[in-house]
Amino acid sequence: MTGDGTRQPSLGELSTIQAENHPGGLAFADDTGTALTWREFEARSTDLAASFADRLCHRDRVAFLCDTGVDTVTAWNGAVKAGAITSFVHTQSSPETVRYTIDHFDPSILVVSETYAAFVDERVVDGLTAEPEIVVLGDAAREHGRSVDDFVAATDDVRPDTYLDEDDIGAVIWTSGTTGDPKGWCHTYRNLRMKARDPSVITNRSKTRMSQTMPSLGGWYKCVVATLLAGSSLVLLTDWGPERWLAAVERHGVTHASMVPTMWREVLNTDVDAYDVDTLETVLCLGEKVEPETLRRIRSTVCESVVNAYASTEVDVSMLENEEFTEDRLGSVGKPSGGTRVRVVEEGGAPDATVPVGDVGEVIVHAPDRPVWAWQRSEVLDEEFTDGWWYSGDLGYKDEDGYLYLEGRKDFMIKSKGVKVFPSPIEGVLNDHPGVEEAAVVGLDDDEYGQKVTAVVRRSDPTVTAADLDEACLESDEIARFERPREYRFVDFEIPKTPSQKLDRQGTAERLDHSD
Repeated sequence: MTGDGTRQPSLGELSTIQAENHPGGLAFADDTGTALTWREFEARSTDLAASFADRLCHRDRVAFLCDTGVDTVTAWNGAVKAGAITSFVHTQSSPETVRYTIDHFDPSILVVSETYAAFVDERVVDGLTAEPEIVVLGDAAREHGRSVDDFVAATDDVRPDTYLDEDDIGAVIWTSGTTGDPKGWCHTYRNLRMKARDPSVITNRSKTRMSQTMPSLGGWYKCVVATLLAGSSLVLLTDWGPERWLAAVERHGVTHASMVPTMWREVLNTDVDAYDVDTLETVLCLGEKVEPETLRRIRSTVCESVVNAYASTEVDVSMLENEEFTEDRLGSVGKPSGGTRVRVVEEGGAPDATVPVGDVGEVIVHAPDRPVWAWQRSEVLDEEFTDGWWYSGDLGYKDEDGYLYLEGRKDFMIKSKGVKVFPSPIEGVLNDHPGVEEAAVVGLDDDEYGQKVTAVVRRSDPTVTAADLDEACLESDEIARFERPREYRFVDFEIPKTPSQKLDRQGTAERLDHSD
């Protein structure tokens, strides 16, 4: 990599710098027992970078179908050093969506975790129009692909000679595709640095962060790039489970962690006292509203310092700091920072069509870390951004102090007898009930209501009845009498989640249809 000596180091150079500054410090570890110091991480990344560069032209593309883990982040860093545009495919997508994403991105190389090698061999390759070279992180005893060790061994150990401009596209991050084909939001290297400097993720070199976020989500880049910038340590959870999470906190002395509320509830329903979690200094809730009981239990049994954040594949939006995260602001996701602006406007209205304080409208965001392009779909950028403002599709309001509150997605709003009902507040009441493991609220087609507000409940106490839950809703100050569910469906299956572990209400409704 070349330069004039005055520019800031490129993303690919950060691990080189940290290997010089903290050679023996822990860089990345995972729950399989794999761990690399900064010196080891740099050496392995450089070997991979030489192999990528030997097969790529500058700014060629490398796609990944990988679980999180040390091998994945090392391969990604090697591709970045080689000057490649990188992109992770959602591992939980259908074979058709996986093929669409790979074909649309058209990579020269596809890196696959051993976990997904058989899936790619049997369900993906034959349907592709793209023809990437397949590299498997592990055993490649398959019809298609070679092992990463063979990939590296076939290359001379030569450091790639490439140049990365801060305004080059560094990563293409795909939406989940639940409402159509996935959109590939293009983020520059400058964007990725900006996201990593978000107050919710920055750590100094003495800190150890843990992430179970899949690499296909924007939060993974935040944690990894923040680690590269700080020279700190990052522990990657390869397979989610509350006991695995608690054991990793204890084993690695984790100081910072973040999860969506559904995952926090799983942790809280585990025997937390059996593990040493005293090293935790700050934990983050993100993605959904935090119920009062969940917040109280996190602070009393896991960590006293809790912050809340709101972000998406497109932009980072806002954060609620621990001192602000009081019970009277439980529904708030805070305020924006770092030059980001947030408005609440009439649904579909112009950026200046703001609604009065306290009124619900669509949340729009003007952020410096917004994507520069939708991969090969320029019209999507024009559809979702107006004069630089991103129309989130989320409904919410601001209070008199400027704090933002979310009511739910426009797509998830239920219209029952002509009245708008938001699922999130109802779910909050139900999830606070001691006899409920988890709950989701959906609107089911109904001749009388149009859409009947229906609660799908997985019980922790099998004696809990619909009458018990209806009483909890009637006693709650969070929801109006007319908003409460008109039907309760008790289920034994785990309520579906999105790739980011948020509630998948559409998937839940479809699951009910199939079980009827």
